[in-house]
Amino acid sequence: MAQGRTMGQTADPSRQLVRVRYADEWVGLLVLVSLAICFAAIVEAGVLRDWLTPAGQLQIVLPDVGVSGLAIGDDIEVVGIHAGTIRRIRINPSGGMYAIADIDPQLETYIRRDSTATIRRRFVVAGADYVDITRGTGEPMDWHYAVITAQNAPNPADMITQTFADIRARILPVLDSSQHMMSMLDATITDLHAGKGTVGQLMTNDALIRQADQLVESLNAAVAQLTPIEHQLSGVMTKADGGMANMRAVTADLRKASPRLPEITRNLQETSSELPALLTQAQITATSLQKLTDQLRGLWLLGGGGTAQPPQRRLPAERIQP
Repeated sequence: MAQGRTMGQTADPSRQLVRVRYADEWVGLLVLVSLAICFAAIVEAGVLRDWLTPAGQLQIVLPDVGVSGLAIGDDIEVVGIHAGTIRRIRINPSGGMYAIADIDPQLETYIRRDSTATIRRRFVVAGADYVDITRGTGEPMDWHYAVITAQNAPNPADMITQTFADIRARILPVLDSSQHMMSMLDATITDLHAGKGTVGQLMTNDALIRQADQLVESLNAAVAQLTPIEHQLSGVMTKADGGMANMRAVTADLRKASPRLPEITRNLQETSSELPALLTQAQITATSLQKLTDQLRGLWLLGGGGTAQPPQRRLPAERIQP
């Protein structure tokens, strides 16, 4: 036991010595791994890229009326996204002013030569100013000397004032017309009360009112006399309706018979074609009967004298034509 304990006490210091000897190397390795992980995270987040990529500078030519409330530190927005900040405002020696803004390199591609810049207020009529730049579709901007001209956004107060002015310009003529109409109506009512004009006389002259009553009574009597005529007209209209119904029935019959008209016409043509032959036969038969009758009249047995009969005035059968 004592010998084993002596050997264990001899091995433990050696192990502790090994652990102490490699502790610094392990700590150093851990620090290096941590730094590598941190560097990879920075590269992945793009922070290093942003540090290494300088921001583009855009010169914004301000309106002739001044800075319009624009100040250093105000925002630059492109299609509604924060794209930069106003860094400086300078006075152009030839006149006018311009602002220098730093633009996010990621949004430089949206700002082109046909882009427009407008100075607006954050809350329409209040708040800080900012520059709103539209997205361009033309030629790319030369970011070595990028310049864009800014305009002031329409002032809402001016628009409201102009709107009220337009409304006033449209309402005032209407009010003038209404006032003129009211004055004319007042004058007309005054004249009526004074008995001027036909209507005024009707309103104030009792004789005219009585004549009007008599005229109304006469009209009532005339209307009463027209009542029997109205009943008669009702009867005539009833008969006319019956006649129209008969006409409709006849028209319907003709419509039904119209498909047989070609056949009837064909039969009539065939019959008419046979009429000349029948008439010829009838003429020959009539001639024969005429001759037979003349011979019978000449026989003495039937009272004839055997003399020739006087010529008859009857039209010969040969001259009869259809």
